[in-house]
Amino acid sequence: MRYIKSVALGVFLNIFTHFICYGKAKFKPSVIENAKRSVVSVDTCAALTAYTLPGEAYGNGVVIDKEAGYILTSGFTVGPVIVANYTIGFFNGIEAPAKLIYYDTWADFALLQIDPSLFPKEVQAVKLSSKNPLLGQSVFTIAKEKNKQAIDYPGNIDDTNFSAVWTMPQHFIRVSIPSKSGASGSLIFNKDGEGIALNCAGSETTDIGLHLNYVHHALSALKAKKLPIRKHIGALLTTYSLDDAVRYDHLSAASQKTYCTKFPNAKNKILQVQSILKGTPADHILLPGDLIWALNGQLVGPNLVDFDWALNKSSKDQLLLTIFRNGSFHEVAIPYYDLNSHRVTKMVQFGGVTFFETDDMSSTLAGLQPKTLVACIAEPNTIFKVPAFPNDRFKILAMRLLAINGQPIQRLDRLIELIPELVHQKYFAVEYINYIPLRHGIWNEYVHDRYKTNVEYDPNLAAPKVWAWDPIHFEWKGQEIVL
Repeated sequence: MRYIKSVALGVFLNIFTHFICYGKAKFKPSVIENAKRSVVSVDTCAALTAYTLPGEAYGNGVVIDKEAGYILTSGFTVGPVIVANYTIGFFNGIEAPAKLIYYDTWADFALLQIDPSLFPKEVQAVKLSSKNPLLGQSVFTIAKEKNKQAIDYPGNIDDTNFSAVWTMPQHFIRVSIPSKSGASGSLIFNKDGEGIALNCAGSETTDIGLHLNYVHHALSALKAKKLPIRKHIGALLTTYSLDDAVRYDHLSAASQKTYCTKFPNAKNKILQVQSILKGTPADHILLPGDLIWALNGQLVGPNLVDFDWALNKSSKDQLLLTIFRNGSFHEVAIPYYDLNSHRVTKMVQFGGVTFFETDDMSSTLAGLQPKTLVACIAEPNTIFKVPAFPNDRFKILAMRLLAINGQPIQRLDRLIELIPELVHQKYFAVEYINYIPLRHGIWNEYVHDRYKTNVEYDPNLAAPKVWAWDPIHFEWKGQEIVL
């Protein structure tokens, strides 16, 4: 489940310019030292995953609340949908077990918790700043590899509104910094040692950090012992040049001037629909290329986190959007849906694969509607022999299950009912649609064709098991299927 987080992040500064910028950054030694003592390594040992590879992964985290035992980290560090054990490594080499208490279904962050008595006394919780990052601001990040000393990397913010589809669309800041992606799950710190963004990914010269308003929203709910409200419409948004909107989409110069006057720090960008998640309220209402002009009658800026926050706090059943499409403005009403209702809440281990109903992220990866029954090839000795390109990186969504022995299978509960019969029967046929690359000559293509394959159950594999998500204790609970 280890990810190589090398992301195309736009225009990079050249190396010489970077070194000049780093030389200008000055931070108090005490600030750097306190940050190093707050940053931890996160060792994730995954036993079962839905749509990522099982195994071990390493990342960083940061202590943000010693009294509650909270550690903030990247969502990819802990894994989006996995059964795992987590081990925290502190600056002095001491380790402690942790448990997952929250992960966001779209934004790339998660919260772990340890017994507060296990914190070394020298550790100080980091304050998460409520101020927005500033262009050109001097910052630093800390990378803490397992069983190694923490390293600090100074840099500068070169974009405060980097909206991109990472796991799902979210608002980042971009930092010129040479951390080589080794600080994923750590924070980007200001000169006072406060966190101003969550380090999510990067390259040898640039990191991207999640805007902390996503985290503030979740923490306020969790401290009130509530699940954070997460609403959406299913539109995957990015930012778009207003100059291009005038040139290619026939937006008037007067409208551009109105927008830029309202949002002088927008850098001439506007929110644009990049794609639509199938089966969500925005499907068949919004189209790729639509410009988001106003929300409930109010002109909306290019900050994606502000748009997401407006969805979360709305007390209405639907959102009134003003969009610009094909040279004119249109008003459309779109209902909300609860992101938490699309979580993967149940997984089934059977025959060396994991079956589950897709969440928003895995649905987007495969171009499926949420809650579609699929299987992830997770073990090399699986009984489900499907065509696959052997070096595929994630081995995700090997097949969308359609039928077994001619009986349509659309829900996970129906599969669970059928498994004892299949085990006793031993031989059965499966119909599915393939969603992983096939090799065709020298080309690799995604083939969404329907297939039928014969399956022989192997009693030497792990017994079939159901894993159910406990929303109260935020943990997976497993139970073998009675055969």
